[in-house]
Amino acid sequence: MTSYAVTVTRDDNLWVAVIDGLSPGATDVERFADLEVEVRDLIAGLTDTDPDAFAIHWRYEVNGVDVTDKLGRFLAVDSELRDRMKEREALRAETVMTMAKAGVSQRVIADVIGVSHQRVHQLIRG
Repeated sequence: MTSYAVTVTRDDNLWVAVIDGLSPGATDVERFADLEVEVRDLIAGLTDTDPDAFAIHWRYEVNGVDVTDKLGRFLAVDSELRDRMKEREALRAETVMTMAKAGVSQRVIADVIGVSHQRVHQLIRG
């Protein structure tokens, strides 16, 4: 799989991404969260490939300091946490439904899963 090295810096309230080896291989965004999509779109457009057909190796530099390691680790853990939270919510809803079908009261279900009985009611109603 083809990979591209991208260096991200902060300049004039913008996140600036420079793609090594591509011309004109630079873009900027206001929000950090928009970097991935914008950089992938730029690379895909410049190379006439699909945005998911290549890997990106990110380097983050802020005020001359390389923050790649810590930021990269944080972003990986944050992504994993979001995935786990989605799984948790799905399992919570399944548990509520299973317990309700078993005849357990909403107050008892709420006590078991640690939410209000109103939230249990919302989950049961969908």
